[in-house]
Amino acid sequence: MRKLFTILLLLPFLQGCFSYSVLDGSIDAENFAVEIFEERAANAPVGYGSQFTEYLKDFIIGRSSLKLSNSTADIQISGRITNYLVNPVAVQGDQTAAQNRLTITVLVTVVNNKNPLESFEQSFSQFSDFSADSDLSSVEDALLEDINAKLGQDIINKLTSNW
Repeated sequence: MRKLFTILLLLPFLQGCFSYSVLDGSIDAENFAVEIFEERAANAPVGYGSQFTEYLKDFIIGRSSLKLSNSTADIQISGRITNYLVNPVAVQGDQTAAQNRLTITVLVTVVNNKNPLESFEQSFSQFSDFSADSDLSSVEDALLEDINAKLGQDIINKLTSNW
């Protein structure tokens, strides 16, 4: 009995340790298309718009039953990279940065051709911190992978929950 009580007590805390990777099916669509994201941020690496576009396509395919379409689709996604910025976030006693933060903002436009009321345009912003001892170019790939995953999840959450 005590073991059961302990499990029931810990269950709400353990739920936070697991993430759901599949869409809940709340979107009424069969296919989607993604236009290449424009690079409007001055500091973004060349080709990041295309890289993010491909990442987002794979992210949606891997987490939904939506099929990728090259023509007119039920869900049409477009956007642009509007911010790509590195700032110090933790200053040491000698006034030098201990941690830097890469922040990326994307403006996403979603047109839902099946249900226009679920269309939206919204900015999403995410960041990842790295040691100030590291050169951005040496850690950029890992940072982009982390930020892209967070942005992809934010976009999917908005797409499926319409919050």
